[in-house]
Amino acid sequence: MTDWFPGPSVADERAEALQKLLPGTKPQTPWRHNGLLLRIVFTVFALIAVSAFFGFFSLLMMPKGWLTAAAAIGTAEWLIRQHHFFRTGIESGLWICGTFAFIFGLPSSGKIEAILVFAAAAALSGWRMRNTFFGVFAAILVVAYVAFKWNHDPLPAMAVASAVTIGATIALQRVWQRPSTERLFAGLVLAMPVTGYLASIGQSLFRSEPAINVPLAIILGATAIVLLACGVLWRNRVLLVSAVLTIACAAVELRNLVHFPNETKLIAAGVLVAAIAAALGRALRDATRGFVVTPVQSSGYEEAMQIGGIISVAPHGSAPASHHTGPDLADSSGPTDKSFGGGGAGAGY
Repeated sequence: MTDWFPGPSVADERAEALQKLLPGTKPQTPWRHNGLLLRIVFTVFALIAVSAFFGFFSLLMMPKGWLTAAAAIGTAEWLIRQHHFFRTGIESGLWICGTFAFIFGLPSSGKIEAILVFAAAAALSGWRMRNTFFGVFAAILVVAYVAFKWNHDPLPAMAVASAVTIGATIALQRVWQRPSTERLFAGLVLAMPVTGYLASIGQSLFRSEPAINVPLAIILGATAIVLLACGVLWRNRVLLVSAVLTIACAAVELRNLVHFPNETKLIAAGVLVAAIAAALGRALRDATRGFVVTPVQSSGYEEAMQIGGIISVAPHGSAPASHHTGPDLADSSGPTDKSFGGGGAGAGY
């Protein structure tokens, strides 16, 4: 990022990604970060602190939104700039809670468009913090807005979710410099089909809907076909997992086409999945290229490539000068000449 918004560089993010492949390595990055569990815990603590500030300023009849946002975002930026906090959970939690507190402090008119304001705040926090969850949450809020805006028809929400999914699928075909960008598109591919279908289910809870929504199932099926085809062509496991989830959503939507008890349908689905898994395992048993199921013993080149990647992103510069405390060996004609002879004996011995 620029000097206005300091953060990990491309090399820093790559070094952190390589550290996950080789846990024993210690790449030289100035940024402090925590694991996922600690990030969640510190985000919850940040939420509690920001809520306390918001309530305190509200009791004092002060502009609670402005003051809380200034305190939270200012503290987050101070931690980033002075103490190099990034992906610790504290600064990211302060950032998104601060933006949300600012929105809660504004006068409310009760319009549905307020969801888009929260989506913009989540997107801004995700961009600043390079946070995948914030970016995916922003997209989820957009789908929720479409579902509330056109609550008489579940197709618009599903169509928007499918469009975002296909767009993120195309974006994953490109090799991105920052791992955080790739994680964002992978998160969108995984979350959007399920989000669109859950939005349609939520709409059907408040009114009577037909037992089967064939157009909705068609959108899910078309999205699954695109995901499956791209996953096979590009050898991308994220796309394949998303395709399976989308197919499952379409199967749930079409479950009432067959008039059998739910237990029978579940048993049949389990048998079908087991048969597919067995067929794929048998077909790929001896495969050594593309999709394989048999573990292949590492040849050592993988580790060398990982170490080479770490070396390529490590800071380059001149080696530190060695403080030699022994005799000066530069003069080959002096009594300390070591050109031949052993045990410290020189030519003049």
